[in-house]
Amino acid sequence: MGRLTIPQHSFPAREWFESLREAVAADAEMAVIGRWCDLNLALAIDGGLVLLRIRGGKLVETVFDPDIGVSWMVTLRGTLDDWRTFLQPLPPPFYSDLLAMNSRVPSFGIEGDRSAFVRHLRPLGRIFALAQRLGGEHA
Repeated sequence: MGRLTIPQHSFPAREWFESLREAVAADAEMAVIGRWCDLNLALAIDGGLVLLRIRGGKLVETVFDPDIGVSWMVTLRGTLDDWRTFLQPLPPPFYSDLLAMNSRVPSFGIEGDRSAFVRHLRPLGRIFALAQRLGGEHA
């Protein structure tokens, strides 16, 4: 596993997502398991929205507050506190993965095309494992 650069910006800053894009692009495991992963995934964070465009397992674009002409298949909705708790390198119980949060954290939810979410669950799990290594707060 390669060396991971810890961002100096906290989630959900643009720079944090750029660090995530670089981590995903450099990850050998993601290159294998993500090659068939094409998904537009929205992260709803309090009142804001961040769209992640994933193509071939690479995070190719991050769109902040997309306009009405942009669409996506799956939304992961949570508070900023939910996301920062989840993004800890060792999160507390029920914050360890997206499915656990969906079942046990009332303010978090998976919305949209659940079959698309499940179809891409392994690569998404890897992307968010890399995100947890980056952390959610300042380094």
